[in-house]
Amino acid sequence: MARRVRFQHKDLKEPDQFISTTDVVVAYFSQHRKILFAVVAGFVVTVLAVVGIRYNSQVEALRMESLYFEMEEVRDAKRIGPEEVTVKMENLLSEFNEGPQKQRAVLLLADTFYRTRKYDRSIPLYKDVMETGRADRLPSQLASVGMAYSLEGKKDYKQAIAAYKTIIEGQSGYPLFHVYLSLSRCYELNNERNSALLTLREMKTRFFAHSRLNLVDIQLKKLEAQA
Repeated sequence: MARRVRFQHKDLKEPDQFISTTDVVVAYFSQHRKILFAVVAGFVVTVLAVVGIRYNSQVEALRMESLYFEMEEVRDAKRIGPEEVTVKMENLLSEFNEGPQKQRAVLLLADTFYRTRKYDRSIPLYKDVMETGRADRLPSQLASVGMAYSLEGKKDYKQAIAAYKTIIEGQSGYPLFHVYLSLSRCYELNNERNSALLTLREMKTRFFAHSRLNLVDIQLKKLEAQA
């Protein structure tokens, strides 16, 4: 039968490990209290700063969206003249911070100038969006199309042709049917009939299933009849 070993209190040479560790931790905290308080306070301040920055960013984003909504309301106002509309929109634009909301606001103002045929004022705005944004993002793509339309509106067909071709060659994923159609129109207006025909024939192949392909057929018949 196994013999049971009995221990007496005097036989315990080492203190309990948990109690020893706790004493060490307590002693360490007591000796380095100021440093630990500083570390904890620094951590709390950092967390509060991050939360504050996020909150301020959200508030600022909401303010920018509110400004953009105001610009849309001014643009659609029916009781004020075009000049007053654009002046008010420009004043609102000056309140924007740099960022995606400002790019959208610049595009909105540029489109307003384009619709009122103030092409010399729309073109620099479109150019600004193109230069400050990424070429593969929608604002830059819209700006490049707006630039091409504005050049065509100015009857600067040579520059408009170059702009439309740049959009097509960019392969950015932007819908190109109407860009091709505009390119053909500019060729025709610039007395480049053969280039216009080639563009339309390319469209017949490229957009064979497009719902508006009849527009291409109409233009082709018109140009071919002029031969």
